[in-house]
Amino acid sequence: MAEYRLFSRGDEGTGRRRRSPYMTAAALAIVLFLVVAPEVNEGPAMDPTIKDGQVLVTSKLTHYSIKRKVPEQGKLVILDKVLSLEAADDNIIARVIATDGDHVVIQDGIVTVNDEEYVAPGGIRGAEGEVDVTLTGNEVFLLCDNREEMLDSRDPKLGVVDMRKIKGNVLLRIWPLSKFGKVK
Repeated sequence: MAEYRLFSRGDEGTGRRRRSPYMTAAALAIVLFLVVAPEVNEGPAMDPTIKDGQVLVTSKLTHYSIKRKVPEQGKLVILDKVLSLEAADDNIIARVIATDGDHVVIQDGIVTVNDEEYVAPGGIRGAEGEVDVTLTGNEVFLLCDNREEMLDSRDPKLGVVDMRKIKGNVLLRIWPLSKFGKVK
């Protein structure tokens, strides 16, 4: 009668070595799923920085409810759809312009934070509407780069936002490939 063996004497480790790349790939995929997420920008609210239909990679690790870290002024963040449903049909991407303790005034088309005019990267300045608010606690004030769109803290349906509601940060633009890279 023939004796069957799964491994001959010198082959005991080869089965493990063959599975190793697959196990590594699966573990990496799970970690990436938990750490980063794709996001498609819908609409003109972030023009000219991010155009409609561009695909972004967002970081979930910088979720402020986990790290208890205040987002930096100028940081592009994403609000969860649940928070933004009254103001928009999808997640809102906007720029943090002020955090806890800051005083924001929008008057006569000029945006000031703590009595200094706020100018976003790329030279974007000004905004429509009238705002006079001092942020407290975990609040942030968000503005879209297309200041004609009011899918940000100027909209009374959204208002100032509890930073713990921030879903993540924008890291990279991956589509279109001609615009691949970090988003400022």
